Amino acid sequence: MSESDTFSFDVREYGAAGDGTELDTEAIQGALDDCAETGGTVHVPPGTYRTAPLRVGDDTTLHLDAGATLRFARDYSAFPTVESRWEGWNQVGFHPCLFVRDAENVAVTGRGTIDGQGDYWWEFYDAPEPEYPDGLAERLAEFEARNEKRDDVSSFTLRPPLFQISESKNVTVSGVTLRNSPFWNTHVVYSENVTLHDVNVENPENAPNGDGIDIDSSRFVRISDTYINAGDDAICIKSGKDEEGRAVGRPAAQITVTNCTVEAGHGGVVIGSEMSGDVRDVAVSNCTFTGTDRGVRIKTQRGRGGVVEDLHFDNIVMRRVACPFVVNGYYFTDIDSDPVPVDDGTPMVRNVHFSDVTAREVSYAGFFAGLPERSFEGISFSNVRIDATRPLDATDISPAMAENYDASHTFFCKSLGDVSFRNVEIRTPESPAMAFEEVESVELDGLRFRGENRDSVVTVKDVGTTRVHGCRAPASDGAFLRASGPETRLISLSGNDAGLEERVETDDTATDVVVE
Repeated sequence: MSESDTFSFDVREYGAAGDGTELDTEAIQGALDDCAETGGTVHVPPGTYRTAPLRVGDDTTLHLDAGATLRFARDYSAFPTVESRWEGWNQVGFHPCLFVRDAENVAVTGRGTIDGQGDYWWEFYDAPEPEYPDGLAERLAEFEARNEKRDDVSSFTLRPPLFQISESKNVTVSGVTLRNSPFWNTHVVYSENVTLHDVNVENPENAPNGDGIDIDSSRFVRISDTYINAGDDAICIKSGKDEEGRAVGRPAAQITVTNCTVEAGHGGVVIGSEMSGDVRDVAVSNCTFTGTDRGVRIKTQRGRGGVVEDLHFDNIVMRRVACPFVVNGYYFTDIDSDPVPVDDGTPMVRNVHFSDVTAREVSYAGFFAGLPERSFEGISFSNVRIDATRPLDATDISPAMAENYDASHTFFCKSLGDVSFRNVEIRTPESPAMAFEEVESVELDGLRFRGENRDSVVTVKDVGTTRVHGCRAPASDGAFLRASGPETRLISLSGNDAGLEERVETDDTATDVVVE
């Protein structure tokens, strides 16, 4: 046993009442400060501890017994101003409820609860200024004066996260429940070697910006055996926004997510849209996503810059998800825009792999849209089952998706370098099941299509090479593959169902296509 293991700091002995009425900030922070001097454990026995924001220092274990709740004050004036990162920008805002800052060797453990009482903050989110509590408008004006003006970030997105780990190393969170965050629930930023294991993250679905866990410009992060019910993105990976994010240049990298359960929220695992400092080397496995708007979502836009690369998503089950796979280079912008010159603000997505995924009761089979000036590349699927028969619902989807999914359950791909599908089954009630536009190379190997598909199963428009091998499709009088566009060059078919090769059609625009 190390010397630090012998030091225990009971918040009751420091005067904490734990009755849910008295403000216990001084007692709890006193125990935390003394613990940071020697190392050891701050013990929080059963009870409800009403408190202002707290800060955890070096060599400290904050242990909450089962039945212990830290309940943060419903008073914005109790939250000091601090510098941190909000939605990709380095800015000032409200102090996080529980803050690990510039610390090493920290643990938050036990079966207790950390409650941000976010409803106090949510009611002001869309409220007119006259309904703010006295002094809040002036506080937000102070933030605006101190921060460089951000056209896409309002001061009231600077609500405090429930739990933020910033500029810290060797942090472990296990056992606890984190609920009702004013802003993001758990935010890991500019940190290394962080583990979240067996944690419950709970935000109601109407929590504005109520993300579950945000990994932001941090390395060596592990999330495992965790339950997340989020009001926004469930697990989100970020690395800063636009020119500032590129200048900071701290990627989110070496991240694993395994054995996690996600219920509700805007996405199961989401990357971006703040990804300007790069996101790479991410592995997600053995997870379930239920009732989320998207399953796996990568979102970016011109101006972000940065590279998202080398991502693996394996052994995932999704159910009642609006769209299981989204890679969108047009986040809240127009997909039909013309190419623009490539510069430092041009983002890139490459080497994204999906395997052993089942998606049931979904509406849209998939949506992948790179940029015409920089195609996204290296997208692959293997051993994937998609049942896209759920009624269409355009709720909370981007303009790019709404435009292309107005009346289709299609798996849609545009402006990609190469995309491949091996041993993939897609069931859709409409045609086409898959549509490709402005893609350099498409490979369909061992696909099985189910559903009516009265018109065509696959459409390709301005696709350089399409290779179709070992595929099956429902019997139909319609085309299996319909080709168009002057950039469509080669369609190669082999080893498919009998008669499938005869069901290839080209229109008058496909002037240089060769079918073999």
